[in-house]
Amino acid sequence: MSRVDEAKFLIGQLNTVLDAAEQYSRDNSSLPSITSDTDTNFGYLNINHLIENPGLSTWKGPYLPYDDTWIGGDQYIDHPDYIATQLLLKEKDSQWARGSTETGCESSSSTCSVAACIWLVPTKIAQEINHIVDGSSSIESSDATGKVRYDKAFGGALICMIGDDYPMPSAQLN
Repeated sequence: MSRVDEAKFLIGQLNTVLDAAEQYSRDNSSLPSITSDTDTNFGYLNINHLIENPGLSTWKGPYLPYDDTWIGGDQYIDHPDYIATQLLLKEKDSQWARGSTETGCESSSSTCSVAACIWLVPTKIAQEINHIVDGSSSIESSDATGKVRYDKAFGGALICMIGDDYPMPSAQLN
């Protein structure tokens, strides 16, 4: 697969995760809750709720056809082609390149942005996605602005794409 084709494939995968979060929110009147096993300042959403019912009578999932064999906690689920998938809730218009930046949505915030992330993709593919979506031709190892965010890590890059704006999730079962 060419670099452009792989980038377009990944854009589709990121949109699939964002669409799943949107459908979950419509069905359950809230995004999945912030994970209970991480620092809330990071804004990691419990992505497991997209594939397993957290005990909600309104849940109509699974919203993603992914598995949850990941042992890294509630912030990750498997990705069928890469290592893992994440869902973040970050302060709207904040600068960040990875989930572990303390820009998570605050309870006092009126609006935050949801982002879908996939670990580890080739850095050149992350840069191509950045070029396709944001028009950036940067060859830097990370980008903390725009709709696409990426950060080079050992063996590849974390790639995230920002979706719609949402209020802070209501308290739900974890």
